[in-house]
Order: sequence, then C-alpha cells, then structure tokens
Amino acid sequence: MIELRHFQYFVVLAQTLHFGRAAQQLHISQPPLSRQIALMEAELGVQLFERTNRSVRLTRAGNRFYQDAVEILNSVDRARRNVVAASRGEDGAITVGFMMSSAYNILPALTRTYAAAFSRVDMKLAETLPNLLAEAVRAGQTDVGIMYRPEDLTGLDTATVFREEMVAVIPRTHPLAKVRVLDAAQLAEESFVSIPREIAPLVYDLVVTHCRRSGFSPHIRLETNLQQTIINLVGEGLGVAMVPMSMSGASASGNALFKPLRNAPVAEVALLWSRDNHNPCVATFVENARSVWREMQRAPGARLVPDLPDTSVL
Repeated sequence: MIELRHFQYFVVLAQTLHFGRAAQQLHISQPPLSRQIALMEAELGVQLFERTNRSVRLTRAGNRFYQDAVEILNSVDRARRNVVAASRGEDGAITVGFMMSSAYNILPALTRTYAAAFSRVDMKLAETLPNLLAEAVRAGQTDVGIMYRPEDLTGLDTATVFREEMVAVIPRTHPLAKVRVLDAAQLAEESFVSIPREIAPLVYDLVVTHCRRSGFSPHIRLETNLQQTIINLVGEGLGVAMVPMSMSGASASGNALFKPLRNAPVAEVALLWSRDNHNPCVATFVENARSVWREMQRAPGARLVPDLPDTSVL
C-alpha cells in the first residue's frame, strides 16, 4: 500500500532526478530509496522513472503523477496547519452575544482587534438582553457574552473588560439643565425610568443603592428593557434616569442631557463564558479582550473610568 512517505520519496527524486542526492535530502541511504520507488511503481502498475547508468528522468506517467503527488503533499501540509490552528483557536467559528450598551463602549474595539488578529475565525454577533444572554452562554447557544455580571454565575467564568461611571439623564428642559455635576439627592423628588431588575440586576442595584446612600429611595415610574428607550422616555419628559456613561453616545438622545454624578457608581462590563465550552476560539477571544482592556488602561491620559463626552449645557 502506498503511504505518505512514498509520495515524499517520489517528489524529492522527481525534483533531483538523482538517487544519491534524493537519498541525502531524505536522510536515508540510496538502496532503500530505490526499493521504495520500485515498490511504488509495482503498486501503481506503471513506470514512473526511466533509469540508465548515467541518468534518471520522469516518464510521461511520472510527470502526471508528480503534479498529483505535489498537490497531495500540499493538502496534507495544509490539513496539518489547519488542525493546529483550530486547536489553538486560530481557525473555526465563535458566536458573541452582547448587550446594547456595550455597542457604545467596548464591543467595537474587541471585535475589530479580534477580527484583525484571527481573520480565519468566523465571528457572529448577536444583540441580546443581559438576562437572556447569560442563559444562552450557559446553555452553549452563545460562546461568549459581553454584559454586566449576572447574579448567578453557576458554571460560568468572567473577566472584566471595561469600567464606566453611571451618569444622570434628565430632559433638556429640566430645571437642573445648567448644573454641571449633579448630586443624586437633587433627584429625590423625581420619577425614575429604569431597566427592570430581572433584566440587569447589577445596573438596577447600582442606581437604587446610590440613591439610598444619597438619602432617598427612587420612585420608579416606568420600566423598559432597553437603555436607549430609557433615554428616549427621559427626553420626552417622562422622568429622569441613571444609565451607563457610554449611552451618552446614543444617536437619538437630542432631548436628553447626560450629567456627571458626584461620587458616581461604577459599572463593570464583563466577558462571560461557560466552563463547559471547549471551543478553542473562546480562549483566543478572552485573551484578546484582556489585551484590549490593558491597552486602554495604558493609553496616554487614560483612566479606569473614561471621561464623559461634553454633551451637557454649561
């Protein structure tokens, strides 16, 4: 039976047309090489080389076989590289779920750098509510989630990839519109628009705890699942809110003002993945995310919590 090494013997001999030099390149002696080529010809039932005492040359069948043999060896080498790349997470596919607010902070940098570094990985993105995203990761429907840490981390691993302050959101016509930095106590009599606790408990608890430390419990008038909707409702004069600072970059926020909060609470965005997920691309995505976060922290003038864009009325 023809083995892979026989193809290697044949190709080297076809390229050198000299048994001695071919044997030297293959690190074997000449007699075994001659026997293996003869056995190969017998197995195929064709003569691959014309031999004389002075020369060796390919037959017409040998020329044809040479083209196929080179292709076979290249395919084997490519398969070897591919399987090694796949085992290292450099090839394959990964599904990344994200919550809306991460699209305004860490998601673009993570996906851009990962796509550049691992161009052979098929990366799919899906926006999902935080509570559903955690379950999708746990169930193996999503490889990696970018979200605020859920309360239940059973079977999950996490890594912080971004930190940002919460900011107040008020209507543009609000009496506090010209105040540069708000104390939460100044909102004690206001109605709040909030994300439900079951959707994002970390953010909900940050808001409630910050208000209570400021001497009041917020009166939550409206609840909605999306941070963008919260901003829109505030802009329509239906209350005030506290949202992650990155949401100040939302495009449809013309009637809402974002105000820094004194002693603002800080929300951490985490990468979330299942301990039972053996997709090697998860490890490369996690390491890439950690690298991006380290670079952001080392950037000139960087702070752990980014500066608020200047959108307030002075």
